[in-house]
Amino acid sequence: MQSIELRHQLSERRHALEERRSFCDRARADRLVALWAAGRLGLGDEAADAYADTVVRAGVNSPGGRGGFERIAADLAATPVHVETIRSHYAIAMADLDRPFGAATLAAASLGA
Repeated sequence: MQSIELRHQLSERRHALEERRSFCDRARADRLVALWAAGRLGLGDEAADAYADTVVRAGVNSPGGRGGFERIAADLAATPVHVETIRSHYAIAMADLDRPFGAATLAAASLGA
């Protein structure tokens, strides 16, 4: 009986860790893409960092975590950047999560900088 209970506890812990990692991965992708978008919007370093913070908060505060993407898409709507380009940057950011933090930024910048 203890074995089943232990498995259940381990399963719950694993699920909680996976949810936390998913949350952190999405927030990191929001930040990376927001920094790229800040460049398209002509923001300087400090303004870009503040913009990235607002995008991450938008993602955290929205159901499903898509608030960051929606914020960036709305902000870039008046620019020539197409929504599919934004999606591509998110795909690169999510794929690069196992690399060091700067690598995703460099890869994303090479797509449309």
